[in-house]
Parts: sequence; C-alpha cells; structure tokens
Amino acid sequence: MSNCLKIIFIAFFISACQTVPIQEASQVQPEATIDPILIPEAKAIDINQKTYEEAVEALKNNQIDFAIELLIQVTTSAPELEFAFTNLGLAYFKLEDFKQSEQTFQKAISTNIYDSVSYNHLGIIQRLHGDFANAKTSYEKAVSINNDYADAYLNLGILYDIYLQDLNPALKQYEKYQSLTNNENKLVKGWITDIQRQLKANKKKTKG
Repeated sequence: MSNCLKIIFIAFFISACQTVPIQEASQVQPEATIDPILIPEAKAIDINQKTYEEAVEALKNNQIDFAIELLIQVTTSAPELEFAFTNLGLAYFKLEDFKQSEQTFQKAISTNIYDSVSYNHLGIIQRLHGDFANAKTSYEKAVSINNDYADAYLNLGILYDIYLQDLNPALKQYEKYQSLTNNENKLVKGWITDIQRQLKANKKKTKG
C-alpha cells in the first residue's frame, strides 16, 4: 500500500476510531482509540468520585462537553483521582482541541509517570504537529510502561514507516502489534508484506 493511502487511512482512523481499554485506555488509532478510563473502586464513595463516574459515563456516551465540565470540576477539587487528567485529555482529544489535550496529557504525566495512555496520545499530537522526534520518544515511553499496548506499537510503526521512512523498525513494530492482536488486522498484514518486499528488493540492489 502506498504511503498516500496509509495517510488517508490514518486520518480516517483518528476521526472515526476511538476506543480505549478500561484502566489503560488509548486511542491510536493508528492513531489510537478512545474510550474513557475507569478509576479503581474506592473504599468510600465521595462526591468527587461520583462526579468522576458520571463524567466517565458522559464520555462513553459521547457527551463530550458535559464530560469536560464534570472532569474540570474533578481535577480542580480532587486532582489526585487516578486518570482524571487522562480522561480530560481524551475528551479534549475527541473534540480535536489538541492544544488543550496536549497540556492536559502533560499534566496527567506529571501526576502519574506511568500513564502510558497519556504518553501514547501525546505522541499522536506531536506527530500531527510534525514533531517526529518527540512523538517517537512518547510512543516508546508508552510501550516501555505497558509492553502489551498494541495501539502504541502500531502508532510507532506508522511513524517509522511513513514519517521517518525507516523500514526495519517499522516492520518490527507492526509485527509486535499483530502478535498482540492475534494477526486480525488484514490492513497491517498487507503493510508488513509491502515492507518485507521492499527490504528484499533493497537487499538485492545492494548486492548488485
């Protein structure tokens, strides 16, 4: 598949796909997926947690403005609630307010250095801004925190493949993604075949 078609696919993926695993969340889509992250069950339910749970439900139901309103309340009154800033960042991301989203993900990371979801989405935003070096760093941080984070591997593969044009690491990331998703993505399977063909052709040219 040509890089042009891959880019079209990525653009569609960002606008249409948004699902994130609970408690780990993502959105890549190939560039991520977005579903709100739930917080661990607390021993005592207080008003902030109730508001947070209401915000998560609003985010799930695509009531983004309402979710943001609630999450701002929560992050103001109880910023220690796990993943509160992450979900707020995801809400802004859904609205394609990437400036607010980036700032919020940075805040999430400052409160939880193991927030792989925020690193992944931060990488997406950096890639959209053409900041490929920092996008690579963010994706790599995401998979170092969670080595089963399939979407982050896919995003990293796309970055290597299309934007950095470095086929060997792109192939490695795509294969890792496929191994984590039971080889179900036929499109990525085709990309792997394309890269293997290109690498083989390049090797023959070198020998010749």
